[in-house]
Formats: sequence, C-alpha cells, structure tokens
Amino acid sequence: MNAALATLPVLVTLVLLALGVRALYASLAALATALVLTATAFRTSPAELGDAHLHMLPTVVELAAILFGGILLSELMTRTGAQSRMGEWIGSACSSPGRAVLLVMLGVTPFAESLTGFGIGVIVAIPLLRQLGLPPARAAVIGLLGLVTVPWGSLAPGSLVAAELGDVDFQRLGIDSALLSAPVFLICGAAALVVALGARRALAASGDLAVAVIALWATVWAVNTFIGVPLAGVLGGLVTMAVLLLVSLLRERNGGSPRESVARTLSPYGFLVAGLLVSRLVLETAGITEGWWTVVAGPAGWLPLTAVLTPRLLGAREPVLGGAARAALGRWWQVTLTTVVFLVLGTLLTVTGMSREIAEACATIGASYLVLAPWIGAVGGFLAGSNTGANAMFAASQAETAAALDHSAAHLVAVQNVSAALASGASSARVVLAAQLAENAPGPSSGPRAPASAPAAPGGGTATRVLPEVTETTADAPVDTRWVLRTVLSVHALVFLTIGVISVLWG
Repeated sequence: MNAALATLPVLVTLVLLALGVRALYASLAALATALVLTATAFRTSPAELGDAHLHMLPTVVELAAILFGGILLSELMTRTGAQSRMGEWIGSACSSPGRAVLLVMLGVTPFAESLTGFGIGVIVAIPLLRQLGLPPARAAVIGLLGLVTVPWGSLAPGSLVAAELGDVDFQRLGIDSALLSAPVFLICGAAALVVALGARRALAASGDLAVAVIALWATVWAVNTFIGVPLAGVLGGLVTMAVLLLVSLLRERNGGSPRESVARTLSPYGFLVAGLLVSRLVLETAGITEGWWTVVAGPAGWLPLTAVLTPRLLGAREPVLGGAARAALGRWWQVTLTTVVFLVLGTLLTVTGMSREIAEACATIGASYLVLAPWIGAVGGFLAGSNTGANAMFAASQAETAAALDHSAAHLVAVQNVSAALASGASSARVVLAAQLAENAPGPSSGPRAPASAPAAPGGGTATRVLPEVTETTADAPVDTRWVLRTVLSVHALVFLTIGVISVLWG
C-alpha cells in the first residue's frame, strides 16, 4: 500500500507531462501531492525536512547560476554573430560528406550542448547540416541524435542532481556515465551516417566514425577521471572537432577561415575552459573540496563571468549585453523555477522514505529490474525533456533499488543519468524545435560539398549540391515530425536495450 502511495507524485508528473501540461505546472502538482502524502502517510518532522532542503541550498544556487550563465552566453553568441561565423567556418572546413556530418554530430553538437545546454547544440547543428545539403527532416534527426553528452550539458548540473539525490560521489558518477556512453556515441553516430548518406555510403565512412567515437569517448572518460565532471563534454566535443579537422586537413588539404577570425570567435569558450581548469587546480592545491568556494570557482561562477566579458572578447561594436541579459532573464526564471521544484520534489521523496518504498517494490522483481532501469530513466527524460528533472524524480529510487538488489548504486544511478539524458533529446519540445529550425534554415549556397547521393526523406527533397550562385531559403515542404520522432526513438531504443544488457553484466 505504501509503495503504491509513494508512486503517486511520480505518476502525477508523468501523466500531466504526457497530457501536454507544462513542466512547471506538472512539477508543482507533483510537489503538492508529495506534500499531502508527507502530512499523512509518510509523516516526517519539520526539522528533518528543513535540514534536508538546507543541505541542498548550495546545489540550488549553483544550478541557478549555471542556468543563467549558459542562457546569457548563448544569447550573446547569437546577437554578436559569433555562432553564425563559427558555423560558416566549420561548414567550409570539411568536404568529405561523412566526415562533415560526424564533425557536426559528434563534435559541434556535444561541444555546444555541454557548454550551454537547453538544446543549444541542436540550434547550432541543424543550420550547419542544412548547409551541407541535407534535407530538412534528416537534418532534424541528426541534430537530435547529436545530443549524446547531455549528462554533461550546461556543465553537468543534471549529473550533479543525480549524484546528490542518489548519494553517490559526483566524480564516480561522471566516470561511470562516461563508460556507459560508449555505446551511445557509437550507435547514435552510426545511425546519423545512415540517415544522412544511406547504408552503403555510411559503411564507407565507418573509419571516420571509429575515429570520432574513440576521440569523443576517450576524452570524456579521461576528463571525468583526471580533471573533473563539468568540462568532460566540452573538451570531448573540442577534441573530436580537432581530430576530424586534422584528418580532413591531411586527406583533403582544405583551407578554412583565417585563424585570427576563428580564434576571436571561439575566445569566450577558451576563456571559460581556461578559467575552470585554473580554478580546479587552485582548489586542489588549497585542499578545498566542498563548500561555497567550490561553487564560486566552478561553472556557477565562471559562466556568468564569461558571459559578461563576451562582448569585449568578441569585439562587439554595439552594446548588446543589456538586451541579451533581459532576454536571458525572461527565459531563465521559468527554466530555473521548474528545475528547483523538481529538485525539491526529489529531496522530499528521499527524506520522507517514498523513494525507498518505490525501490523496495521494484526490487521484488529481482535482477530483471536491471534491464528495465534504462527505460525508467528514459521515460522521465522523454516526458520531462530535462535530464535534471528526470534525475530529480528517479535518481534516489534507482540508488535505493540498487541497494536492495545488492548492486552498485553508482552504476545504476549512472544508467539513470545516461538514459534520461539521451531520452530528453527526443522530448516533444526538442522535436518541435528541431523541425522548426530545419524548415527555416537555408540550404547550401557555396563552399562545402553536399552529401549528393543521400536518399530522399520525408519533409524534403534529396540532398543535392547547390550552385554557388543559388541559395535555398526554406524547405520545400514541412518536416514530418512523426517521422523524425519515430526515427530518433528507434535509435534510442537500441541504445537502451544495450545499456540494459550492460547493467546486468556490470554487477
């Protein structure tokens, strides 16, 4: 009986989200349900509740600062034209169709998404894919499949929430999530090539796929292991881009944009990465591992600082910071409020024992639960559209279930983290965003060679090389969002099956 009652807040969230209710209202309804249960069936002292939420206060502040800094930086990069210049440079640097697709999908998208989050990787990637000559629907699919480093999106606040609520070490969770991401990178990368080029030409590009997957996975694992969790996706995307561009340079001898222009465009990212690395070194030297200094010296401090300095770093000729800050603030409060409510809900489920009741009920099915664990995380990610929200709902339950099954809590929370993160890329909001971007993004006008023999796709014609004088301004037909969603979910299903098998064997 208690287990059934304990699932009510989660069920309320999932049902409301499935019915199309906004995430904020769904989370508030679930929180209200949890509060009623706390006052009746799962009575907990106010002092205990207060202590638990006070313990989460640094995490809340850190999340809010990271979210605002990421949104503001993205807004500034758009207003100054830096994102557009970066896209033109990357699009012209690689003429091999398969390598160009992988450069965007496993390099640009992970880099942008890991740095700022909120689907920014899709916003950056899809125009690039259209410039390569891909039909709109296929560009939308590949843009969504590129969201493979969401556990480190926005410099990893979602993973931080999973670690806090699952009571596992943050770095350990990052390492385990990196290990589990190997099949994610490989399966999604292979699927992107098939979608873009067709099976035969995708097979011919398997060498480039192997290079890209190894570069991304090895870097993400190494950064989590030796540097820290937040920068793993950012550096993974950077290294992957660098490796593929080097391969392209050696094989194709292509030119690119002037180095000075490229360096200036990327200077905010370089400043942010350098600041985070130096801060981590200083903290380690001083022996500081927790407390407010770690918050200030981490992404929560450096992202807003980088955003404030971005106009100067880019040499903006017109004042853009004020307008960008106002626009960012309008988007930030809604995202942050929703995230905080989910976090409070997750904390409440944990401290009142509701998560434990859910876990004990799940544990009754035995080791078979390990196969289902990725799908539970995926349901949360798909419906909430947020790794942070899904982890707030399920991370504690996954950890409790692991303990009941005598399984590693860190491993199962990592399964939750990776599965929820990947599935969030197929949420309705992400799919609609990708479809709109693909429909409105212009096709190739010059420079990079299009994947000329890519097969036809719903929502657009075949990808053909466009003459330099011709610019395609819009798609020929609306993108079939149902085809996009089915394609992405089919690829994700294969990933979840693989992760389920791995979780059983992992032990």
